[in-house]
Amino acid sequence: MMDEPQRETALKFGSYAFLLAVVTLIVVPLYWMIVAATIPQSELFSSSIPFLPGTQFLTNFEALQNRLNFVRTIWNSTLIAVVYTLLSMLLCSMAGFAFAKYEFKYKEPLFYFVLATLVLPIQALVVPLFLLVSTLDLLNTYLAVILPWAANPLGIFLMRQNMQSLPDALLESARMDGATELQIFYKIALPTMIPSLAALAVILFINQWRLFLYPLVVLQEEAMFTIPIALSQLVGAQRVAFEQIMVGTTLAIVPIALLFIFLQRYFIKGILAGSVKQ
Repeated sequence: MMDEPQRETALKFGSYAFLLAVVTLIVVPLYWMIVAATIPQSELFSSSIPFLPGTQFLTNFEALQNRLNFVRTIWNSTLIAVVYTLLSMLLCSMAGFAFAKYEFKYKEPLFYFVLATLVLPIQALVVPLFLLVSTLDLLNTYLAVILPWAANPLGIFLMRQNMQSLPDALLESARMDGATELQIFYKIALPTMIPSLAALAVILFINQWRLFLYPLVVLQEEAMFTIPIALSQLVGAQRVAFEQIMVGTTLAIVPIALLFIFLQRYFIKGILAGSVKQ
């Protein structure tokens, strides 16, 4: 039988070993993706697999650019994801504030209805949304991808939970000082929600950045393709351009990595902020 110090040491060793295994499972595929983006495709399936990055990244990128105009594709994805994130943050924070701090008829049923939409699979929504944007003559536009998902149910739920932690006395004090409801929202509620907004920004940006099925339906011209759609064009019946796919995916993870690096100190704090009621 192990005594208490030995048990704690064994538990700590097991925890570190588990974390090391998880990190390895994540890092190794990412590293191999980077290596594959820097070597010719012929070396990907050779008997001697390279373990160090090569020198063909620019050559592979040039081939990708000539085939897909990938710079335009990156611009499309960036513009859609940034505009969507900003618009959705505004709408979700306003809806969350309303659900948390105002009383109105059918408040609870409406909130539960919003949550219920989370269980709807995207496959069930594609056709109705396609018909809607087609009726509005928005097919093959940025708005066709941005607007249908702007009021994100998960974002509304997250902001509502965090807005509940705002003291009602603080809001009443602002009203007594003559502040309008809009001023209370922008000058009091939002500044205190910075960690939650940062966490929401990461979630919204990633969700829009990786979206595939719906943009595939409403974006019909190659000049409007986002990164996931463009990369799917590299998989042909006769040949799969693995080296170009690896270049595209390597470039695609850069914005997400940078966003998380800059907002990581807010992310966990923002996610957990609404878990405890005050």
